[in-house]
Amino acid sequence: MTAPSPNDAAPPAKTATEAATLAASGAWRIDAAALRAALDAGAARGWAVALVEETGSTNADLTQACRQAAWSDTAMVRLAYRQTAGRGRQGRPWQGQAGMTFSVALPLPLAPARLSGLSLGVGLAVAEALADCDAGLGAAVGLKWPNDLQIDGRKLAGILIESVPSGPQQLWAVIGIGLNLVRDAAMEAALGRQLSGVSERMAAFDPARDPTRLLAAILGRLAEMRQAFVAHGFAPLAPRWSARDAYRDQPVRLLHDGRVLCEGIARGVDGEGQLLLETATGLERINSGELSLRPAGGAQG
Repeated sequence: MTAPSPNDAAPPAKTATEAATLAASGAWRIDAAALRAALDAGAARGWAVALVEETGSTNADLTQACRQAAWSDTAMVRLAYRQTAGRGRQGRPWQGQAGMTFSVALPLPLAPARLSGLSLGVGLAVAEALADCDAGLGAAVGLKWPNDLQIDGRKLAGILIESVPSGPQQLWAVIGIGLNLVRDAAMEAALGRQLSGVSERMAAFDPARDPTRLLAAILGRLAEMRQAFVAHGFAPLAPRWSARDAYRDQPVRLLHDGRVLCEGIARGVDGEGQLLLETATGLERINSGELSLRPAGGAQG
């Protein structure tokens, strides 16, 4: 997929009022014809895409579709302009009216044991797609283990992955992605934390055009990541992920249900996608996706 020409001009400031207006008006839409043309020119050619006004959860929709579908090498994509029962990791609400929420069912000819690092690979694909669309935006995005994207320590995007077995060495990875287009004061209040949005760093963000560009770039990068991951796993992607690691060589804490389990210095990730944490007793490898990473200073992260 051909990357758009980057624009490094300083982006205009966005306010909570603008976010609310965008969310309420439904001003952004995906241009289905332009999206189809972009996908068919790249690695995601032939992917099945459905755009719907409203649904409960795009992940739930695709999980059900995968259970009923015959095995295929064609990925399925479902985007809803409003989700009424969307959820993030650990069951957090994620409706995304001021963001782009969609799911991708990736067919993977792999055993479940070979999925280690997939969420990191997805996060890397999204980050690199944002850089394809705008260099300034891409430079601002950091990756947070195991499945978030951030700008200045504030959440930009979240990823939720569920797997649906389809046979020996065959499964669907249903990947839910929520990408904030603008900051949403209502969502910040619901989550109790500050968020970031694409429009903060993307020069002259155009809600009539840029969501289509962003989605096309993300799907193209996901298709490329799928090919690499099936062939070699996460290990070849680890250096690129580490180059965008927002907390590398910083003191962090790992929490579960709000309780601190351990702390140390984040030293990147290994080839399986495990967090390398330098503690008082040595280097530990952390592989639980149910843990939350926070900076040790107590900032949001």
